[in-house]
Amino acid sequence: MDHAIEMEGVRKQFSSGLFRKRRTLALRGIDIQVPAGAFWGLLGPNGAGKTTLLSILSNLILPDSGTVRVLGRDVLSQGPEVYPRMNLSSGHANFLWSMNVRENLSYYAMLYGLSRPRRRERIDSLMDLFDLTPYARVKFDELSTGTKQKLALAKALINEPELLLLDEPTVGLDPDVSNRIREAIRRLHRDRGVTVLMTTHNMKEAQALCEQVAFIREGTIRAHGRPEDLKRSLGLGDAIEIVFRGILDREGLSRQPGVYSVRHGDASCRILVDDHHSRLPRIFDFLSSGRIEIQTVDIKEADLEEVFFAMAK
Repeated sequence: MDHAIEMEGVRKQFSSGLFRKRRTLALRGIDIQVPAGAFWGLLGPNGAGKTTLLSILSNLILPDSGTVRVLGRDVLSQGPEVYPRMNLSSGHANFLWSMNVRENLSYYAMLYGLSRPRRRERIDSLMDLFDLTPYARVKFDELSTGTKQKLALAKALINEPELLLLDEPTVGLDPDVSNRIREAIRRLHRDRGVTVLMTTHNMKEAQALCEQVAFIREGTIRAHGRPEDLKRSLGLGDAIEIVFRGILDREGLSRQPGVYSVRHGDASCRILVDDHHSRLPRIFDFLSSGRIEIQTVDIKEADLEEVFFAMAK
């Protein structure tokens, strides 16, 4: 099996409104192949189709057309062979509200066929990993949003999946717990060769975890590859960080040749350019003409967030 995920020509349309006449094309012919054992990030603005794509891979919704293969199997005709080997962590995970944390995990462990001793061992391990032990007897509907998110992640790992789909896995969590979860996901990928496809709005998280990223916008994959390769393909060069005194004309600076974006703080700015060697003199002239006093200048490598904004333009 060369690819854990294969999607070709996948389209999905939703109907809504009075008499369901309003139609929204969520996926417009998705073509993507994720190699087995890879760690990919799926990035895109709200409404781009990220969650719809994961839902189709998980068989929560069906595509209107196209082919979907997961772990070498067609999800429509061979789903029962696939789904015991994969799992999804989503903010929309279904839990039994009247059950407590341990009971919910036990329920899902039984669905995946874990023996009683293995079930107990696995639940104890996951509750410890995600700091859920103090909430073992707390009912689901009494949990905070962050604790529900941790429970969703624990549920997604209950069957030790070969393919793990993560929909915004650290959203709503405090930094310490987020870091522990990232490390757990990283270890799972590194030590067990688990294939991971993760959606996130956290560009630093994607850059730290993902070997490759795919950008989805308006239901189509616009680009995918290693972050450094995407930067080259987009013509992104460097980020110029300037600390200054004065009132910056951000709009005017954004219109300078070779400038992709400007992020502006109270007394600093970060300017994404195609090539700092050729663009810096013109930028200095512009700032000087606006009576900006430059205090420090640093040249940095463009980060994934800047790639994201360049792709979104």
